[in-house]
Amino acid sequence: MENIQIEIRLFAYLRELLPLESRGVKKIQVKNDLTIDDLMDEIGISEKEIMIVMINGIRKLDYNESMKEGDRVAIFPPVGGG
Repeated sequence: MENIQIEIRLFAYLRELLPLESRGVKKIQVKNDLTIDDLMDEIGISEKEIMIVMINGIRKLDYNESMKEGDRVAIFPPVGGG
């Protein structure tokens, strides 16, 4: 199975899952048929920690969707405040 390269962007406290120098952005190699749900497992994020997932600027509600070469995946946690 061929690998592809994608860019992940983590926001708010999820940025702590990546090295500090990455500033929440990292390019990674993944399996060609990797789904959003699979990516969350690889990064170590549970579904309850996710509020919004966007691929190339488009919000995704189906986490079984596969990614393609060069996709930019942005993951936002729930944010509170007043």
